[in-house]
Amino acid sequence: MTNSAHYSDPELTPAETASNSVNLSWWQRQSIRFKTTAIAIAIGAIPTLLVGTVAYYFAADSIEQQTSSARKTIVGELQNQVNVFMGDRLNDIKVMANLDIFTHPQLSQQASKAEKAAALEQIQTVYGFYNSIAVFDLQGNVIAQTKGKALGNHLNRGYIQAALTADSAVLSQPRISTSSGIFSVYSAAPIKDKVSGQTIGFVRARIPVKALNKLLQNYTTESDRYYLLDNKGQVFLSSAGEYVVKIRSDGSSATDSSFKYEAVTAESIFANVGNLLRSDSLATDIALDSKTDLPQFLAYAPAQAKAGLPKLSWRAILATETAVVYAPQRKLALVFAIGSAVMAIGVGAIVYALVNRCLRPILAAADAVREIGRGNFNPRLNIIGTDEIAQLGSNIDSMATQLADFVQVQTILARQSTGIKNIALELAKCRDLQSILTKAVEGCYQTFKAERIVYYRLDEETALAVAESVASGQTAIINTSLSPQLNAEYQAQTSPEVEVIGNLDQAGISVAQQEYCQSLGVKSCLIAPVMFEERLTGLLMVQQMFTPIPWLDEEVEFITQVATQINFALTRLQLAEQQKQAEIKEKSAKEAIQMRAYSLLQEVYEVSAGDLTIRARVTEDEIGTIADSYNSTIESLRDLVNQTKAAANEVQLNTAANDAAVSSLATEAMAQAEAIAQMLERVKEMENSILMVADRAHQAEEFVRQATSTIDQEDLAMNHTVAEIKAVQHTVTQTAIKAEKLGESSQEISQAVNLIGRFAAQTHLLALKASIEAARAGEQGKGFAVIADEVRSLATQSAEATAEIETLVNKIQLETAEVVQAMNQGAVQIASGNELVQQTRSSLTEIERVSNEVSQLVSSITQTTQQQSVTSAEVSQSIIDIAAIAKHNSQSANQVSTSIGELATVASKLQSSIAKFKT
Repeated sequence: MTNSAHYSDPELTPAETASNSVNLSWWQRQSIRFKTTAIAIAIGAIPTLLVGTVAYYFAADSIEQQTSSARKTIVGELQNQVNVFMGDRLNDIKVMANLDIFTHPQLSQQASKAEKAAALEQIQTVYGFYNSIAVFDLQGNVIAQTKGKALGNHLNRGYIQAALTADSAVLSQPRISTSSGIFSVYSAAPIKDKVSGQTIGFVRARIPVKALNKLLQNYTTESDRYYLLDNKGQVFLSSAGEYVVKIRSDGSSATDSSFKYEAVTAESIFANVGNLLRSDSLATDIALDSKTDLPQFLAYAPAQAKAGLPKLSWRAILATETAVVYAPQRKLALVFAIGSAVMAIGVGAIVYALVNRCLRPILAAADAVREIGRGNFNPRLNIIGTDEIAQLGSNIDSMATQLADFVQVQTILARQSTGIKNIALELAKCRDLQSILTKAVEGCYQTFKAERIVYYRLDEETALAVAESVASGQTAIINTSLSPQLNAEYQAQTSPEVEVIGNLDQAGISVAQQEYCQSLGVKSCLIAPVMFEERLTGLLMVQQMFTPIPWLDEEVEFITQVATQINFALTRLQLAEQQKQAEIKEKSAKEAIQMRAYSLLQEVYEVSAGDLTIRARVTEDEIGTIADSYNSTIESLRDLVNQTKAAANEVQLNTAANDAAVSSLATEAMAQAEAIAQMLERVKEMENSILMVADRAHQAEEFVRQATSTIDQEDLAMNHTVAEIKAVQHTVTQTAIKAEKLGESSQEISQAVNLIGRFAAQTHLLALKASIEAARAGEQGKGFAVIADEVRSLATQSAEATAEIETLVNKIQLETAEVVQAMNQGAVQIASGNELVQQTRSSLTEIERVSNEVSQLVSSITQTTQQQSVTSAEVSQSIIDIAAIAKHNSQSANQVSTSIGELATVASKLQSSIAKFKT
């Protein structure tokens, strides 16, 4: 389909023709004769130029391959030298970690910190690559270091932790020194005790990467520059020297001291070098220098992993200006250009007479006119120019386009007019919602002939496909739902309009809409909103699956009218349903209320005559509520009448029977109260006597209890004293045994001191011999001579310390013997005191036994007396209570006798009043 808004004008005025000729190219304004001549020359020249171009291509390619291969070889050798150099540095740190002055326990203890630092400085001088070497203990504290700034704790350094974890030597990636602003590489290795094999510290060395400059000086020429990259792609060394910059904290350049350092990446030096850096093998590429904007020929060597070399993942780039690299290709191109031009002119003159391409447009125009006459409007000539043939072709194309558009638009309008009429008639016959939607979808499908017509019914929660017409071979989506996100987008629209989606790439389509169309394979779509009572209730969609199409304005208008017809049908359906329901409901309610009111009056008529057994029937309408309330009232009245009848009968019966009995009870209660009062006086006298006996027995028991408690406390104190004496005796005995063992140990120490003395003498002799051998070695043995002198000095100090220790041990042995003798005497005296304490403890035990027997007798008497006192008090209280009750009973009996007479009169009156009710 094509949009009806784009029609071509079938006629061009002279002014329009002149305007078009101004916009045409030089070739399009030439005559047919000139074009024929030019084409003939081109036919002869093109083969010649092609041959020359192919020959130049192969020659230039061969030169370029040779150049690329040579550059790859050079950059590969450069990187290999760097790797070998760093491998040697890894071996250096291993040698430092195995120095006897740090690994041999005895030699390490004897050597001073200054001697250890001197050994490190000698290594630094010999190698010449390192600017700092230091040895640390396992806590990260410095043991020895070369001259320079004092170092702090290094345990938290990443390369130190890597070396300790791997238990081997490691090399770090280049790091920028914050003090000097240059890159440095750190090596580290654990130091192990040669005797125990345990890690006792670590050594760390720092190498400035500038040390590689001398190694790589052969790669620095007037046209070549090398760049070394670390594992992050940062340039840490370059022949250009620009591998680190100073920046301020806000990112601006700085020249004063307020700055920090930042590495330079290869991407910041060369533009579009990312693909080259991702290569896994030697490669070449062309890139622009970011400063000079000159193209550079880059040779790249990726990270290499070779046995025996550290895995640093360093890479190398060799850069050369392309003007230098491609100079041979430019000379070759000049030679081929001159030769090809001469041959093209000669060949073009020969073939001119054989070619006449200007006849082809005339033949094409004739074929196009013949097809249009047959009713086929698709052929197009598309001839560009201002000559007669071009104008003829343009007119033919314009005519064909106008005819095709006119026929298409008229066909669509006729089909849509019929479709709208049929849909309106069908919807007027529908009596339910589903039939309305189904007829509307079917009518649209018959008019559009699209792949799918579907209607979605919308609410705030879901958007469900309830009606569909789909072409053969397409998947049905009936009863499926739109995504919640897409439903929410439509619900949020305040004034929805028809959406025209010609393709999924056009502006204004949301992500949810794109996902919905892609999931169904929809290429183009029309979406018409269906409004009902100013609310979006549905979406009518026309979907094309195979190719995107430009929707016509007539098609958009048609789908809009269908949505309007659906709205009218829904309104008619709602009005009809509401009217029908209202009529039925009103009639039914009126009849029901009338019948229930009449029934209720008949049911409750007998209640007015005193029949309380009648009940009204309860229903769920308003009359049922009145009946339920009426039943509750009658039920309450019936219960009240029954209760009143029962109470009156019972009162009348009991009044006559109990009148004589209550009078006799009052007389007997008065006599009983007087007898109980006399008995109460005698019981109180007996209670006082028992209380006096109980008090005397309690005092005697308290005296005996105090005596027994005192004896118990003394016995416990005596037991504690005996236990403490035994503990002291045991401690003294053990102390004497340990003192004897201490004397024996001091003798063993004396023997060990003698052995150490002999070792010191032998060490002194061995150091002297080493000094002699070092003197014989001349200059090469000077360093070892210094160490031998230090060893001899340590041996002398060890001998002196051994003599002092031996004197101290002899003194300890004498004092230990005196302590053992004193301990033995103390043990004898403690044993004698223990026997006297045992005798005293036996006497106290006998006294305690006699006191316990007396206490038991007194306690028995006390308990018996107290029990009698309690019993007497309980009897007295019981008599008092009985007297009170008897007096109260007498008074109550008189009152009851009077009330019974009055109650009999009232009961007689009540029975006569309620006799008329039927329950």
